Amino acid sequence: MGFLDNMKQLMEVKQKMEETKKRLDSIEITTENDWVKVVATGNRKIKDIEILKSDDKVTLEGKLAAAINEALEKSEAVMQKEMLAVTQGMMPPGM
Repeated sequence: MGFLDNMKQLMEVKQKMEETKKRLDSIEITTENDWVKVVATGNRKIKDIEILKSDDKVTLEGKLAAAINEALEKSEAVMQKEMLAVTQGMMPPGM
């Protein structure tokens, strides 16, 4: 495989990764507990936070942090899976 073939393949990977990033923006990951509901995109961006219960500020803050972290962890897993699917089998050995 020559240099031009490698460059063409890299450009294809780049294009597919950009398409995947756009698709990840439309994927919603939702986590919820008794206190809050958090929605994130597949690109690890918080899209929405809904307070379900708010009578104890300290507990609410802890539950909110936990829900955000869970949403971001799930979002990261989705993103990695999508990006792996794009690059799997396309990159030459050693790259």
